[in-house]
Amino acid sequence: MAQLDRAPDYESGGREFESLPARQKNIMFEKLSNKQKGTLLAFIGVMIITPDALIIRSVSVETWDLLFYRSLLPGLALLVGYFIFFNHRALDDFKNIGLPGVINALLVLGANVTFVMALANTDVANALIMISLVPIIAAIFSFIFLNEKPEIITWFCSFGCLLAVIFIFYESYELNKYLGDFYGLLCAIFVGASLTVMRRSPEINFVPSYILGKLATAVLSAFFVTTFVIGIHDLLLISLMIITVGVSFVFISIAPQYISSPEVGIFFLLETSLGPLWVWLFIFEEPTQKTLIGGILIILLVFGHSYYMIKKENIDKVAL
Repeated sequence: MAQLDRAPDYESGGREFESLPARQKNIMFEKLSNKQKGTLLAFIGVMIITPDALIIRSVSVETWDLLFYRSLLPGLALLVGYFIFFNHRALDDFKNIGLPGVINALLVLGANVTFVMALANTDVANALIMISLVPIIAAIFSFIFLNEKPEIITWFCSFGCLLAVIFIFYESYELNKYLGDFYGLLCAIFVGASLTVMRRSPEINFVPSYILGKLATAVLSAFFVTTFVIGIHDLLLISLMIITVGVSFVFISIAPQYISSPEVGIFFLLETSLGPLWVWLFIFEEPTQKTLIGGILIILLVFGHSYYMIKKENIDKVAL
């Protein structure tokens, strides 16, 4: 897949880091190559989000109540923070997201809803394994919408992942948890589509789009909330999501301006690996044997595919 060979357009989305306060715009970051910058941003973003499933499992509120506060608090925090840091141009940034920004906001809404629904209806490991399909799905979307012809290895890995997903779905069907797996798969589709949209329009600043997506999710979920009153313990835990699902996706939203979507997507394997680990360590939720087998197969296929594509891209660049 093609990668940006130039620095991002700092008159729009790419200038995000150029406009941060001086304490954040350090010399070390500026000396990094575009690939190093994108890799660092994606790694930080996904690492921050890995405890999210544990926090969701630890709260005691209803699903739609959780979705409301999980979207409202990070959305408002990011909105206020954005207008504080970029008050002279914040409103223009929101106006300039265009149709791609609106589409991305809707995809963010879909990913938010399906992720929480997945965790509410299946084990953490099952949900995160489905989300690990993001790089493959992003590659397929690039073929459909960006006219990029996938390598044979992409189709091979897609077929292998499909078999693994069917294997996991079959067990979930027997355990009556297939609905959660289905939501997890939908979440992966939404995230893969979002990465494709951001990669298609690297000149747009998608951070405002992500903020709008979070707020739109809060508005939607407000119609299904059972009560707006939650306990202090739950409120404190949900407040942590300002970081896990707020700050993290700011990094993830900026990363595609420097590296390709498969390179960003591969870092979601960290969430697939570490998310169930945190849940197992703290609340002792263990994945089933078939989930582990299918999950390991998917992780190996996705990692192998992404590694091959990245290496091929680097070789093609050198050849040019």
